[in-house]
Amino acid sequence: MSRFIDFYAEQCVLGAIQLSGDDYSDAAVDAIEGLSESDFSVAAHRFILRSLKRLNAAGSGIDLMTLTADIESAGDLEKVGGFAYLAEIAKNTPSVSMLPTYAQKLREFAMGRRMLEILNNGISRLNEPGVGSLEDVIGTIQADVGSVESGSDSGTRQIMDGITLSLDTVEAIMSGEIWKYKTMLGMDDIDRAFGGFNNTDFIVVGGRPGMGKTMFSTTATETIGLKRNKPVLFFSLEMPIEQISERIAFHRARISKEQLLGENGANQDEAWGRISDCLREFQDAPIHINDKTSLSVHQIRAEARRMHKQLGGLGVIVVDYLQKMKMSNPENMNQSVGEIATGLKNLAKELRCPVIALAQLNRAVEQRANKRPVNSDLRESGVIEQEADVIFMVYRDEKYNPNTEHKGITEIICTKSRHAPGAEKTYYFSSRLSGLDPVVFQQNELRNYDYDIEC
Repeated sequence: MSRFIDFYAEQCVLGAIQLSGDDYSDAAVDAIEGLSESDFSVAAHRFILRSLKRLNAAGSGIDLMTLTADIESAGDLEKVGGFAYLAEIAKNTPSVSMLPTYAQKLREFAMGRRMLEILNNGISRLNEPGVGSLEDVIGTIQADVGSVESGSDSGTRQIMDGITLSLDTVEAIMSGEIWKYKTMLGMDDIDRAFGGFNNTDFIVVGGRPGMGKTMFSTTATETIGLKRNKPVLFFSLEMPIEQISERIAFHRARISKEQLLGENGANQDEAWGRISDCLREFQDAPIHINDKTSLSVHQIRAEARRMHKQLGGLGVIVVDYLQKMKMSNPENMNQSVGEIATGLKNLAKELRCPVIALAQLNRAVEQRANKRPVNSDLRESGVIEQEADVIFMVYRDEKYNPNTEHKGITEIICTKSRHAPGAEKTYYFSSRLSGLDPVVFQQNELRNYDYDIEC
């Protein structure tokens, strides 16, 4: 017999509910509504709980007689052992006042059984011939275990908890410490328009290849990790760690690879001096990069939880990019991408840190006269658009119009803003030195900016 099965505890819960008078009616209702049939290991006890829920929903009084009558009318009296077993349960209950304790014990037993089931299923999957990715199996097990852990918390809190959090944020604004509660991405116009990003935001950055999605993410990584000293977890599913690291370091040092190589008459010694000074900043920087390819959402969530515990929290999670993640059902991309988007949004809420997910656009944008993207251009856009708190589209006009007056300019177009009215507009940045920098120009002014072709 499993250590997580206790027939006597189940009987005590059901007996105490039967015996609860007016003094304990609230505790009885809490137990009836808070317990589920899966919390009971004995089939007869599940039938009894089903009857108690019916009586409670109907507003009927509950005692031995009403319970017996309801079970009999449902045709289940023989299945529960008849009137004699119901009477025996009530008779053997030692204390009605202990009902909340009995119910809590029952929940703990049910959680233990669920954990054993998850682990046993995981072991069976690991032993299956031709099992897929070991890391994916482990990630699934960790995600299932996490769901059991979070399920033990009802998630319901008193309103003062929310008011306290809100007032803490207001006080932080007044004292200039708002970035304890908000996240700044390092693009000044955007940060001002949004007033910083919430710690539970799911931010999607869409764009066609070469438009600057990765520049957006590395600029945010530099700001959060170096300027704000908050831990960054960067999942680079497309580029290796050295390429992502190079972009962040070169932008921080304000140099290009050409300067390091001494090309175009650049001052090579000065460039090497800048990168040398910059490297001291990176030695203790809380920036962590995972460049494994084809990670599933379960694996990303498992690694994020691990790093969250190890570092005492995360400042931001970056995923580059969403459609590169392993699909649960490659034949149904809409379903798979939807599961990924929902999983990343839930991760932001669970760990209370923003998640930035880069996303590819479909080719429909190439067929339009105005090639600035919109939300419907997101591949498998339905659930992504629904789950995202903020959507940015990255666009460089020179990719289509070589003679544009916006040469060297990256447009960041906000197409959705759930929490910042008025932020849905276009922001302009200079695409320089592997990052995005502020730019000011008149609407009709022609100006060429230095820019990088890699994005």
